[in-house]
Amino acid sequence: MNKKILALLFVIIFSILKIEAGSKQTGHQKKNNYEESYAGKVWRSEKKVWTDDSTGYEISRWTSIGTNWHLYFNVESFIDDSTVIFCSNRTGIVNLYKLNMNNGIITQMTAEQSLNPKSLWHLKSVKTIWYLAKDTLKSINTESLKTSVIYVFNEEKPVSFSVTCNAKYFVYAVNKNPGYDENCSTGPYAIFRLNLKTKKIMQISPDYGFRINHILCNPVNPDIISYCWAHVFEKNHPGIFGIPPVRIWWLNIDGTDGGPVIPQEFGLHRTHEFWLPDGKMLGFTARYKYGVNKGQQFLGAINFKKGNHFMIPLNVGAAHPQIYSDEKTWVTDELNGPYIAIYNIVNQRLADTKVLFKHNSSWRTGPSEPCPEFSPDGKYIIFNSDMTGKAQVYTVRVNVK
Repeated sequence: MNKKILALLFVIIFSILKIEAGSKQTGHQKKNNYEESYAGKVWRSEKKVWTDDSTGYEISRWTSIGTNWHLYFNVESFIDDSTVIFCSNRTGIVNLYKLNMNNGIITQMTAEQSLNPKSLWHLKSVKTIWYLAKDTLKSINTESLKTSVIYVFNEEKPVSFSVTCNAKYFVYAVNKNPGYDENCSTGPYAIFRLNLKTKKIMQISPDYGFRINHILCNPVNPDIISYCWAHVFEKNHPGIFGIPPVRIWWLNIDGTDGGPVIPQEFGLHRTHEFWLPDGKMLGFTARYKYGVNKGQQFLGAINFKKGNHFMIPLNVGAAHPQIYSDEKTWVTDELNGPYIAIYNIVNQRLADTKVLFKHNSSWRTGPSEPCPEFSPDGKYIIFNSDMTGKAQVYTVRVNVK
């Protein structure tokens, strides 16, 4: 009799505890709608490896939980030869993570509630990432994961930014009159610099009546910046639509010199600029969208001061190009459609082309843009693809060296 009573009491108590625990868990999930999230949290390897049937190259998928993507193609994703920075919403909120490619271990770097994955800059030389969380500029040490508040932008908020290679200035574009008219060009736009040590701000460009974007600090010369007259093709986006007459511009950090790099030929649209490693030229893809040359596509580069340039005919559309440190091995993500391919360009001429992988990414969202990038040692090209339904981080092993 006593045993039956004890058993009944145990069942009652267990049921009460279970209900309370479930109630607390439901309340927590309803309130926060995300899993436990903190800097330093670790995930075991999610790596899957196979050999591509058509090209013979080794492909690795490194992530599988949530949506994951490495940094934009003109921002350095690699901390070193085998450690990669990427963004993920695996806990329900987007934060920064790093991947150890030696063992597949993933470590959460930030625990922000409002990190902007489109506003990031990384300088491997000082082990630092700068990012925006709402109106606050922050930095994080990629080794210690120590986060610091740098500046709060109450007015004239950055719409695009970069950091000089000596880590002295945070350089950013601002829409100085964002509420002007949704059916017309907003602006004026201007470029500012923030001294990261003194916190002094200075406008370094004139006010321009066009949308400024893609601020890129030169990788070797801290005095030089490039930027673009950004086009607008989406009908639900405020601004003037169509091809800008001058796409690529440059500027001195003191605002003492600068201007257009090169006008665009009739019907031509350049895009996805990036600095070559020597800091003398800017790479890009280009295509004629109008006129007798409509449909022709190119991979090219231009000297930012002299205007000397080359354009090699290649069916690369609006691909994201990058180049290895050897200054001759290029990669893009849209050769003849959804293909990652590398090219050897010697003396401004195409020597050979190799197709690496059909990534089949949709390009519907930022995370699904492949944005290929070489690892510093040339062993891998990292890219994103949503071929499985959600964007994930992949590599193709190339062994450039």
